Amino acid sequence: MILAVLRREAEFISHRSNLSCQDSENILNNVMSQPEDLRQLSLFPLNVVLFPGMPMPLHIFEERYKAMIGECVDREEPFGIILIKEGLEVGEPAEPVKIGTTARIAQVERLEEGRLNIMTKGEKRFEVVEITQQVPHVVALVRYLTEQPGVQTESVLAEAKEAYGGYMRNLTALTGGWTAQAEVPDDPVILSFAVASSLASGIEIPRDVKQDLLESPDAAQRLEKLLPILKRGNEMLAAEVTKRNPFRGSRLN
Repeated sequence: MILAVLRREAEFISHRSNLSCQDSENILNNVMSQPEDLRQLSLFPLNVVLFPGMPMPLHIFEERYKAMIGECVDREEPFGIILIKEGLEVGEPAEPVKIGTTARIAQVERLEEGRLNIMTKGEKRFEVVEITQQVPHVVALVRYLTEQPGVQTESVLAEAKEAYGGYMRNLTALTGGWTAQAEVPDDPVILSFAVASSLASGIEIPRDVKQDLLESPDAAQRLEKLLPILKRGNEMLAAEVTKRNPFRGSRLN
């Protein structure tokens, strides 16, 4: 379990430092006839939940998705990653849930037979209004969701920041890095997604719990749900740090 934490979190930290956020919206074809707040978006239904700011590597091998990703690369457009409600990742079109996250392609590795390894980063949450295409891949009319801080107490925000800082320090200690400081966002929206992304990449969390976190209407509610999960993850990492380095005395350097 801890080894899985280390592998996934090390990749998370590495990719997070290499990828830059892009706030620009890319509009697909034929949107002039749609309401201003709606967009056509190609969807990639998967058995995963992507959060804004979260890196996600994908291996693309199905013909329909090779073509879809190829178009996104050529047009420099995002696509939507969304959890499957019913169906399978491979084969017939799966029925997705209503809330997902756009994924921006940051890196592409081209393989034999047109297969691709891509690194993506979550950008914006969206809500599916209507499925407009099923074949060859799913396309939907979506509405981007506005992120709200919500009503939260200073104590909850302070507790979340402290716990996340401890989590990142413990994680850095396990991967052999310097542990004096950990970057903790002050903005509650950014903090809530940073915590969700880090935990989703590092510890086992049921998909329905991840989806519930993604669907939380504001950062305040998301942080309240995240706190007990964050504390559990912190306890796991702290125990592993102690196990690997039982000497806790002062250091000379």
